[in-house]
Amino acid sequence: MKRVSLKNISMRGKISIIVILLFLIITGVVAYFVTKCPIVFKEESVKVEINEDFDAVKNILEVKNGKIKDVKINTKDVNYNKLGKYTIVYTYDDKDYEVSVEVVDTKKPKFEIIDLDLDVGMKIDPKSMVKNIEDATKTTVKFKEDYQFDKEGEITVVVQVVDEAGNISEKKAKVKLVKDKTAPEINGISELTVAKGGKPDYNSGVSVTDNRDPNPKLDIDNSKVDINKLGTYKAIYIATDRSGNKTKKERVIKVVEKKDIGTSQQSNEKIVYLTFDDGPSANTQKILEILERYNAKATFFVTGTNQNYNYLIKEAHDKGHTIGLHTYCHDYKTVYSSVDAYFDDLTKVGNMVKDLIGYTPRYIRFPGGSSNTVSRKHTPGIMTTLSKEVINRGYQYYDWNGDSTDASGNNVPVNKLIANATSSKSNNINILFHDTSAKSTTVQALPAIIENYLARGYRFEAINDSSFAPHQGINN
Repeated sequence: MKRVSLKNISMRGKISIIVILLFLIITGVVAYFVTKCPIVFKEESVKVEINEDFDAVKNILEVKNGKIKDVKINTKDVNYNKLGKYTIVYTYDDKDYEVSVEVVDTKKPKFEIIDLDLDVGMKIDPKSMVKNIEDATKTTVKFKEDYQFDKEGEITVVVQVVDEAGNISEKKAKVKLVKDKTAPEINGISELTVAKGGKPDYNSGVSVTDNRDPNPKLDIDNSKVDINKLGTYKAIYIATDRSGNKTKKERVIKVVEKKDIGTSQQSNEKIVYLTFDDGPSANTQKILEILERYNAKATFFVTGTNQNYNYLIKEAHDKGHTIGLHTYCHDYKTVYSSVDAYFDDLTKVGNMVKDLIGYTPRYIRFPGGSSNTVSRKHTPGIMTTLSKEVINRGYQYYDWNGDSTDASGNNVPVNKLIANATSSKSNNINILFHDTSAKSTTVQALPAIIENYLARGYRFEAINDSSFAPHQGINN
C-alpha cells in the first residue's frame, strides 16, 4: 500500500480537508454550548444525613441567562427518612437535569447497658442487656463474641448495637451467674368449691414465688376434675423456675350441687336484715352487745383490712349472726382491675373467714354495691360480668333496699341516721350500715332503729339461703 503524502495532495484537496476540520470543531463547540446545563449547581452529587432536610433550591448557585425562580424542582421520589440513592429532577426551559442524592447514616447508635444476675445455663438474649437505644434506623443487638454461660462466677461481655448503615457501638457489661437449686413456692392452694356445670377459676387465689426467678411458670393439670359430676377431685399444680427447679402441689376441687341462694321476691312477713359492711372494728363488740340486748340477729360483710379484730368475726358467728364476704383489701382500684383480680380478692377474704369459722360463706356484698359506677374507670363492664359470674360460682350477692346513709361521712347525726334507717315500709328490708371505728354515731343510733321496727311488728333475722336478696340496677 502506498503512503499518501500531503505533498501529493493538490491545493484544492488541502483546502477541503481544512474546511472539514473547521466544520467539525465549530459543530462540537456549538453542540457543547447547546447541551451544557444552564443551571449551575452547588453539588451535583449530594449526601444527606437520614432524617435531615436538604434544601434543593439552595443547591442552585445560578441559572445562566435565566432566573432561579423559573426552575421547577421535583423531589417526590426522595425519602429523607430511608437510606438509599435517589434523584432530584430540575426542569428548566422544558429540559430535565438530574442531581443524585444519597441518604446516609453516619452516626453510631446510642444505648444504655444493663448488668445481669442470672442462673447458670440460662440462654441470654443480648437484647436483655440494653435499653433506651437511640438511632435513626433499625438496629440489631449482638454479643461481640460467643460467650459461654455454663459456669458459676462473673464474666465480662461486650454488647454491640449495629444499625442498618453498619455503624457499630459497643459497651462492656457484667453477667453474674449463680447455680440455683431452690424450687419455687406455690401459695394460696386452698380448697376450691364450684357449682356443678360452672366454670372454675383454677388460678383464683394462687400465686407462685421464687428466690431468683421473677416469673416462674405455673402449669395446672385439671384433667381429672369432672365439673359436671358432683364429687371431690384433685388438680395438680406444678411450678417451674427458669433453672428447671419444680414444685408440685395438689388442690382439692369440690363440685357441689348448684342451688339457688336467696330470692328476688319479698315474703309477706315483716323482716329486717341489719347488715354491717367493712368490719370488724373497735365498734363490733358494741354492736354485738346491742344486738344481744334485743335478741336481734344481723349479717356482717367483713374485710381483711383490720385483722386485729378478727376474733370478733368468730364471736359474731358463734352468737348466731351471719358472716358474709365484702372484700379483702377494700381497694377499688385493685378489686375492680379485672375479673380475675376480683375473684383473687374474694378467695383471700373467703380463706381468711374459713380459718375463723370453719367454712367459706357464699353470701357476698360488692364494694360499692352492684350498682356502683366507680368500677367503670378501672374496668368498663366489669359489674355486668361479676354480677352473673359470682352466681355461676355458687355465691349470692346482696345489695340493700334500706340505707342508714352512714357512708356519707363520719359522725353523721344520730337523728338523721335513725330517720333514714327507719324510712322503709317494705316487708323485707335489707338496711346498709358500716362497722368501722369512725362510725360511733351508727352504734348510738342502732337501739332506736331496732325499737322502731319492733314497734312496727318486724323481726330481725340474719341472712340465710332463703332470705330476700335485693339486687340494684347494674350501671357498669
